[in-house]
Amino acid sequence: MKIEKRAIQFDHLLVHETTQLREQWQDGVYVLEDLIITEGIYQNGPIFFSVSPTKNEEKYGDFTYYMPINGAVSLENETDFHFVRDFFVEEALVMRQADQEIDFYAAKEKLEDYAAESNIKLDDTFYMVLLEVYGDIIIDLYIPVQNRGDLT
Repeated sequence: MKIEKRAIQFDHLLVHETTQLREQWQDGVYVLEDLIITEGIYQNGPIFFSVSPTKNEEKYGDFTYYMPINGAVSLENETDFHFVRDFFVEEALVMRQADQEIDFYAAKEKLEDYAAESNIKLDDTFYMVLLEVYGDIIIDLYIPVQNRGDLT
């Protein structure tokens, strides 16, 4: 298990927010993929999403899905989406989930254990970047270090 500290930055993002069952995390990805077809939007980077805890943390999460696109858009008929110009986290613990773990929640626990041992305080929200490589999906897990970045 290789753990690194890195920044994460994306520009020009189409954003979709929802509360859903944690096990249905792929649903938001499908929603964004359908939207680019129907609206003719050009995706120019990997889809990623964040998960924040809810009151019923075991089953549900507050999910925010991000898709890098080629420029600003206004979707008048799609109220569930909005545009964000910049996304930046200055410092996060990062683990390529595919290296060791089958489930990204298990990978998250390993990063949290590492942070506790290293006396690093982490945010509650974590990010999953979905990288398509030769037809497979590799998931990079980012957990921001507290007070080291924000969505602007």
